[in-house]
Amino acid sequence: MSARRTAATALLLLVTLTVGGCSGDSEPADDSTDVASSAPADPSTAADTEETEDADASDDAPADDTSIKDVLDAAGVDDDLVNRLGEVGDANGYGLGVGVETDLEQRRGLAALQVDTCRNVAVGYRSWDGIQNSDVGGGATEEQAAAMADFLRTEYCPHVAPLKEGPLPEQTLGGPTEDEQGGRGLATTLTWWEHRYQRVSWTKECAAQTGQPLGDPLAYRIARDAVMCAEVPRAQAKGRFVAVDVVFAAPVGADRAGKTVLSLLPSGASVSGETEGTNPDWSPLDGGCLAVDFRADGLAKVLADGPGDPEPWAHGIYYSDGATEDGAVGPYTGKVKQILLGTGKNEPSADGETAC
Repeated sequence: MSARRTAATALLLLVTLTVGGCSGDSEPADDSTDVASSAPADPSTAADTEETEDADASDDAPADDTSIKDVLDAAGVDDDLVNRLGEVGDANGYGLGVGVETDLEQRRGLAALQVDTCRNVAVGYRSWDGIQNSDVGGGATEEQAAAMADFLRTEYCPHVAPLKEGPLPEQTLGGPTEDEQGGRGLATTLTWWEHRYQRVSWTKECAAQTGQPLGDPLAYRIARDAVMCAEVPRAQAKGRFVAVDVVFAAPVGADRAGKTVLSLLPSGASVSGETEGTNPDWSPLDGGCLAVDFRADGLAKVLADGPGDPEPWAHGIYYSDGATEDGAVGPYTGKVKQILLGTGKNEPSADGETAC
């Protein structure tokens, strides 16, 4: 799974604190799911009950339960609608098990997760058929998935307000082509990007391709026909963009895609290998991708004060159409519409396959 989608699990703590077992946009819990076994009841205890490689990881956890309520308030979702959704969830296993009644706080967790579902469908990132298929792949029956999707489509989502994007800032461009460590995009800081590339609207440029952001969204125009889509770097990343998406206005050749990646890596970087990948077995989508590794010795210097042990590697996952939480939307054709670019190497799955 891609670095971006793996990182999504950190934010899902927001929901699993109150609703156990919802692992996708709307995947139901197994009947035996116990909320207490899914995540700590209090986010402030997460760092004590779970070992992490980075001590700053706990900085990403919400400070208290008001964060869920803030999400719902901003989306225009009141408690009456939360309870109506909760009743559908309880009846179909999207909570603590089929027929097990959840309380208001637990229902708010599910409602906050489904805000993302509504917005992802609204911008064209996901479809109702795809969401239902994903839920069935996650353990729901076709009837349960259809019941939830029908309520979301007809009763819940019409009340969810679009994500409100803040006004674009005034920028002073003309900054250096490299940062002080030799970085040219990947693993560089927000400050460097702000002075190097023009900020553009994430809603217009990235939403349909990359979906609902987990954090505060950012988009920069890196070429006439290409933008970089990302989020404000979290504390874990030490303020550096360690995973971004590059989105082209129209599919380009693999050679152009590779040159674009190299332009965002320290000088001297080169392709070290590539592997065709497929979606994992659990994915409801029949899709593929091309995973490309890049040797970038300069990244070790760029990441010297960054997260983890610095490595001289970067990876790109090329998609001909795009990707959701379920993997590649379609087969890899040799053309590239979207690139997931991150630090480190592409890692094969447990069965040795490269997953999209």
